[in-house]
Amino acid sequence: MLNRRILRVKAMQALYGYFTAMESLREVAKAELKSIHALDPAKHDFSDKALFEARKKLAVKLFDQNYLNSEVEPDEEIDQEVLDNVNSEIAGFQKKASFEAKNRRAEMLKDANKIYDSYLKFLLLPVELEHREKLDDEKKKKKVTPLIDNKIVASLKTSELLNNEIKKHQISWGEDELEEIKSWYRSEILTAETLAPFFEGKESPGGLIQEIFKKVIFKSEHISAYLENKNLHWSENKPIVKSMVIKTLKALENEGEVVLSELTKNGKEDLDFFKQVYDGVIKENALLDELIESKTQNWDVDRIALTDLVILKIALVEMMTCPSIPMKVSINEAIEISKQYSTPKSKQFVNGVLDVLSNELTSTGKVRKSGRGLIDNK
Repeated sequence: MLNRRILRVKAMQALYGYFTAMESLREVAKAELKSIHALDPAKHDFSDKALFEARKKLAVKLFDQNYLNSEVEPDEEIDQEVLDNVNSEIAGFQKKASFEAKNRRAEMLKDANKIYDSYLKFLLLPVELEHREKLDDEKKKKKVTPLIDNKIVASLKTSELLNNEIKKHQISWGEDELEEIKSWYRSEILTAETLAPFFEGKESPGGLIQEIFKKVIFKSEHISAYLENKNLHWSENKPIVKSMVIKTLKALENEGEVVLSELTKNGKEDLDFFKQVYDGVIKENALLDELIESKTQNWDVDRIALTDLVILKIALVEMMTCPSIPMKVSINEAIEISKQYSTPKSKQFVNGVLDVLSNELTSTGKVRKSGRGLIDNK
């Protein structure tokens, strides 16, 4: 199940990609301005070289100072051509930035939804393994067929709830994946020592499916490598998918019917939080930079590790826009994420900046908590 920390991490990854893309777009725009204002030996006199260099530097400087604004204000001291060129690049940059923000947001939400799709897909896996055992049995006439004779597999195949969800989400294993499953069945499942008693008829087939997932599917390095190649975020999604699959199988074994797990504990509320954090950082980026810079006087914001910067911004947006989340929770979550995804010294840096800013934002009334948000905010 997706919890708030995982949602924060996925928002951090999306925002990291967004800010990295922004930096690339900035460099492209500045390179274009340099090219536009460069002296062309075929057209211009070399005696004007200093003038062209000055115009080039001015154009780049104006862009750097104003790329987050709508345009550079007219000024009698600025050459109109330079002004027009800079404003044109700013307009182009902002259009691309807006597209990038929307695209990263869509990918972020899609990645979260992929977890549920993966969960459904793995609930289909025992059915595919049963089919593989049937094909094997036709050739070798096995005495023991724990997948074919498995009540869990039969329940998964006939569950109206599961089949409706699979149809709704258009879930299936592709042809290339079925070939991979064939390899898993022969090279990983049939050769696993822990599963041998099931295939030798020494254990009841009832517990086989859970054991396949626990001891092979979610443990095998070969299978993990394949799935990571298919999904960049598989390594961090795997524990969630595993938990959801095992929970469903345990319920099926105990209750005799498929009960599907939910992606998040609080459903729409969690996903709204997810979007709110991402959108808040994009919208208030300039203000967030200003707040962070005010408490890191000895650091140029551009020199702060981008991961730390994004973690700080997410925490600040939480503090200012999520009244039901206690201040300490936002700070502690930021610290824990920095431990896992940033440098060894990041946790102290993140903690120090957020601690000072939380006190300032509270004292100035920029943060107002209510309900659960009032807990431990001393």
